[in-house]
Order: sequence, then C-alpha cells, then structure tokens
Amino acid sequence: MAIVKGSVLGNLSGRLGNLSARTVDGRTILAARPSSFNASQDPAAVDIRKKFSSTATFVKTLISLSALYEIWKEVKTVGLSVYNYAFKNNFAYSSAEKPTDQNIITPGGFALPVQLATVVSDNVSVELLALNTASVFIPEEVNLSANGVICYFNPTNPDDPVYQITSINDELANYDFTQPFTVDIALNVLQQAVAAKYQNSILYFIVASKDAAGKVVQYSATYTKNT
Repeated sequence: MAIVKGSVLGNLSGRLGNLSARTVDGRTILAARPSSFNASQDPAAVDIRKKFSSTATFVKTLISLSALYEIWKEVKTVGLSVYNYAFKNNFAYSSAEKPTDQNIITPGGFALPVQLATVVSDNVSVELLALNTASVFIPEEVNLSANGVICYFNPTNPDDPVYQITSINDELANYDFTQPFTVDIALNVLQQAVAAKYQNSILYFIVASKDAAGKVVQYSATYTKNT
C-alpha cells in the first residue's frame, strides 16, 4: 500500500489497472489488487462475508441521511472515511443474516426518552417525552432532526430478499424541548411496497438538535424497536 501526500494525482478513487485508489482526509491511498482470488467456501468464511454484506448495507443507508453523516464525520478517527468508521462501529453487532437490534446509527449520545414507537405499513410514529428530561439544551438549539433506519425481515414470499433496509427523516422547526411530542413520518409509496412484503421490522431511531444554520449541536443514542 502507498500513500500519496501531494496533489499530483488529485483525489482519486476506484481502480487503476492492478491498483485500487481511495482518498481519505485529503490523502490518496493506493493498494495493489490481487491478480486472482478464490473465496473460501468454509462455512465460517461464508458467514463473515455475509456479515460484511449486511453491515455494509446498513451503514450505506444510515450515512445517506445528512444529519447522521455529519454526526459520524465529527467523531470519526483520522485516516478513516465516514463509511469505514461507521462500519467499524457496527460490524460486531451485525449477524450473517441481517443487521440486529444491537446495531447503532449514532456513536453514543443522550438516552432518547421514547414513550411508544410503532411501525405500520404506511407510517412510523414515535412518542417522545420532553427532551429536556434527558439532556440540557441551550438557546441556540432551535430545531430538531428526526432520523431513522428500518430493517424489514422475515419475508412472506421466500423468493424475496431476506431483509431490506430503508431510511426515514423529518425536520422539525422551532422545536419545544420542554414538551412531549409525537413524531409521525409517512412512508412513501416505494417504502410501503417494501413494508408489505415483510412480517417483521427493526426500527433504529434518533433525534438531533440543530442551530438556526442547520448544524447538529447534540444527538441522542440509538433507540431500537424490534417487532
């Protein structure tokens, strides 16, 4: 592996002949790719590859939400991409079959005071107690970003994928952190079509406070509901 510190090559990513390139924190990293590779069919190795796959799918979905991307970017280790850092913090929690209710969509945060959460075919509803019972909020924190990832599993039709993952988001302006509130997020038509194919789901949900400029100030830990 080689690290290019200058800017002669620019910011590269992808394959270059027998090399692969990626840029992390302004550094271009080149690595040789093997000329051939035969994947082990040992059951343990197969399970590890499946676990990698389920973690990758989960992480790609969570960092597609801008607030979650910003959160992980602020805490990631130097030299790792946002994706790789979130992956590193989730891999141990995933199973070979799917993400589990131990996976996380934020790296810590205050305990989210959820009274009740429901996931139905066309809507996600989360009843929150007053957030100031869980953390201290300053006047600059004026808006709330509600973000979630849903992992659907146990398909009715065995020909469908074992699981599918989608994301949800709602931005709440002028949020009152001293009052209970119910966050209702409607699923779009495509999400409803996916939900209809599965008998069970795992909801991963967080909230993040934002200032008037839209920057995340603080965030909750992951609340999980397995149904």
